[in-house]
Amino acid sequence: MRRWLVLLIGIAALAVAGTALALTESPETGDGDAATDTTVTVEPATDVEATTSTVDEPIELEPIPDGILEDDEKPDLVADHDEPVDDTPPAIEILHPDEGQVFEHKEVVFEGTSEPGARVFAGEWKADVSEDGSWRIVLYLSPGENVVTIKAVDEHENYATDSVTVILRQSEEPKEEPKEEPKEEPKEEPKEEPKEEPKEEPKEEVGEWEFSAHQLYGECGENPPYDVFHGTSEPGSVILVESEFGSGSTEVGEKGGWEIKVIFESAPVGEFFAVEVSDQFGNHQVFEFIHTG
Repeated sequence: MRRWLVLLIGIAALAVAGTALALTESPETGDGDAATDTTVTVEPATDVEATTSTVDEPIELEPIPDGILEDDEKPDLVADHDEPVDDTPPAIEILHPDEGQVFEHKEVVFEGTSEPGARVFAGEWKADVSEDGSWRIVLYLSPGENVVTIKAVDEHENYATDSVTVILRQSEEPKEEPKEEPKEEPKEEPKEEPKEEPKEEPKEEVGEWEFSAHQLYGECGENPPYDVFHGTSEPGSVILVESEFGSGSTEVGEKGGWEIKVIFESAPVGEFFAVEVSDQFGNHQVFEFIHTG
């Protein structure tokens, strides 16, 4: 608005100057005389100072049309998006034992692999899981067919399962023959002297009970390492487990079964050594064991 006032004042000054330039004196004419020349002196127009209005008038600002905002003035119209939900179940695989494998002892080691960081369960029992996802758990079988299901659960509570069927075949125990009750003789008059009851011959110790020995693991990475041995022999007899790095002994139960855990505290890492299992009747069996560290 002030700029327009300055422009109008300038135009008025130019108009005044133009009027001064146009002023001339008209010559007087006589009878038949030619007009006398008149010299007109043109004075320069007085300078007109441009002034500006001192009246403050409000300046009206028109609204800025849509679409011409600067980049830094535009609102952030990008909506926040939730992180994608992980609903992928973890991997789980049973590597040992094999499908349909038959065992003669109830304590069995189950091993396999899963997703790193996942938790692994067999029912309500939790397996030992390594950083790479490999796992290991010892379970006790029931006689006959056993369907074992292993479950892996990741950090988002996704889960997956794998199953294997194994069989526990218990060794047959010798059946005891029923004892025959001596027949009572009819009483006669006069009384006869009581007859002596027949004496039972003692059982032979050797050969009546079959000796057997089994090794559960064959290797161990714990410190100190250990292994479990079990089998059958004469009830009440003694079983010896001997090696260079650890030994033990146990007594055979009333039903002819035995089991013993032997710790090999001084066993070297990565070297196989022999473990001999024997009974007091000269029966024996040799196994190998290694401490894997």
